[in-house]
Parts: sequence; structure tokens; C-alpha cells
Amino acid sequence: MTLQTVMTLRLAFGVWATIAVAYGVAWQLSFVAPLFTTIFLLFPAWIGWRMASQLLLRLSGSLLLGITISEALLNFPIICILTYALLFFFIYYNDTPLAPPFSAMFMTLGITIVPMMGLAGAGLPQFIAMALLLNFAIALFFAWLFHTLMPNSLAAQTPAATEQQKPPPAIVLPEKKERIRMALTSTIVALTAVTIFFSFNLIAYAFAMIQICFMVGAPNAKASAQALKENAIACCIGGLAIIVVFNLLVAVPSYDFLLLLTLLAALFFSRRICSGGPMAKSYISGFTTFLVLLGSSTTVDKLAIANFYLRIGQIVFAGLFAVAGLIIVGHLLRPDRKRFPFSLLLKMR
Repeated sequence: MTLQTVMTLRLAFGVWATIAVAYGVAWQLSFVAPLFTTIFLLFPAWIGWRMASQLLLRLSGSLLLGITISEALLNFPIICILTYALLFFFIYYNDTPLAPPFSAMFMTLGITIVPMMGLAGAGLPQFIAMALLLNFAIALFFAWLFHTLMPNSLAAQTPAATEQQKPPPAIVLPEKKERIRMALTSTIVALTAVTIFFSFNLIAYAFAMIQICFMVGAPNAKASAQALKENAIACCIGGLAIIVVFNLLVAVPSYDFLLLLTLLAALFFSRRICSGGPMAKSYISGFTTFLVLLGSSTTVDKLAIANFYLRIGQIVFAGLFAVAGLIIVGHLLRPDRKRFPFSLLLKMR
């Protein structure tokens, strides 16, 4: 087997096994576990229990902060906004290649979704936090299991592949001033989005708020525009796939048939993801979109098509908001920006 085949099978069967257990046992928010498993199986090798424990601690800390915000700060808007400003700046400033992978995403998820659920009712923040933590731990276990059962060593080592294995380049961090400016830009845009969504109690559209916070992590308008394009393509791919699967499940509402369809879908997406083509990133997001829509379509009485169009709208809005926000705030904070020559007006008088 080639390395690409090993990675494809590991990703497909690892996610499929998580789906089988999660949907079979059906614990709280079980559809989240395959999402986390997908993230950890995308790595070429197991991240190690030390890195896994660091991610678990960061997620736990962010969930605890989210519960604290929900219980103590939501009734005090000024204090809540200042707290979010400090938390976002800390997350974005420390989001460097030296940090644990996806740690910024997990921390952002914890401090945003938990307080947002607190607006829906008492007790929900604690419920959401415990469910996310449980699914995260289960996903880590499945990722470790399939990295162990299907390691890269199963692939035949060809001379060409051996020559391509080079040490990773040295990590060069931006200057401190630039990191502060970039983190401040991201913080202002994310804080504006959170303030709007919390102020108008937009719980049904929390996905858009989270997407904005993720997109502004790279304070570059072009990067966010590219993210918008990739997410829109991914949503179309995942949405079309779930529409087909949903209609087949309506015709044959069986757990065994669900496993068959999800296995075929996992193999399809994994093959496209591991091929390394120009659409690989879009298929990664498409796979996660498929898993999200699969969970929302099987746990609540809503049509997958309605979820598909709602998700498309939220992604487009999040992308436009992030791009516009980064352009405006980036221009205002850019040190070499051209200022209006007010001195000329004084001389004209």
C-alpha cells in the first residue's frame, strides 16, 4: 500500500467507527465526536498524549471560562465585553506555529458557544460544556486507536518518498509589534461580532458568529476572502452529499443503512482529501459540513435541505463580515496608512 492509501483508509474507517459508536449509543451531542475525530486523523501521525492532554486542558479551561461568563458576566455588558476583549487578544496573540494545533479554534469555541447557550436557558452552559468535553475525549481515543492500528509504517517506503522526507523548516515568528497589531485587528472584529450576536440574542445563528471568530484568526482580508470561497464550495459539496444521504435514509430508515451510507461517504471524502489536489482543503471542510448536517438532520425534525441553505447563508454572511471588518480595522491600525492632511486645511485659512 502507498502512504496515500493508508491515510485514506485510516481517516475513512476512523471517522466511520466514531459515527457507528456515537450514533449507536446516542449520548448527548454525539454527532460532535466524529467532527473532532476528523481533525485529529488529518494529522499524518498521532499527536502524542502530551499534546493531546494540552489540548484537553485548553478546551477545559475555555469551557470553564465560558461557564463563568454565562453565569456571572452576561448581566453586566461592559464587564463582559472587556473580558471578551482580553480573552480574544490572548487567543489570537498566542496563535502561533509553536502553540498546540487547533488550540485557538478549541478555545474560541469554548468561550463563545457556551455563553451563547446560556441565553437560551438555565443549565444549558454546563450541559454543553460537559458534552463537548466528553466528545473531545472520545475523539482523542478513536484518533489514537486508528493511528495505532493503521500507522504510516504500513505503507511501502519507496526511494522517491524517502528522498522527499526533509526536516521541517525553522519556525520564524513575526515581530512583536506586528503580532500585537494582528491580534488587535482580529480581536476588534471578533468582539464586534460577539457583541452584535449577544445583544440581539441570535442563538439560532451562532454558527455564523463562530465562523467569524475562526476566520479573523488570520487578519488578512485576502486570507478571509479565500476562506469564504473555500467554505462556500465546501458547504455546497457537503450539503449536496447530505441531501442525497438524507433522502435515502428517509426511504430506508435503518441504523445499518446509515452505517453503509456514512462508510461510502467517508471513503469518498477521504480519498479526495488525501489525494493532495487543489480541492483537498475544500473537501476537508465539505466533510466536516457533511458531518454537522448529518447530526442536525438526524437529531432534530428538520429537513437537510433547509439546514443546507441556512448554513450557506451563515457562511456567506460570516465571510463578508470578516472580510469587511479586517479591511476597515486593518486600515485604521496600519502604521503606514495615509492620514488626511489636516495641516493643509489650516494653511488654506
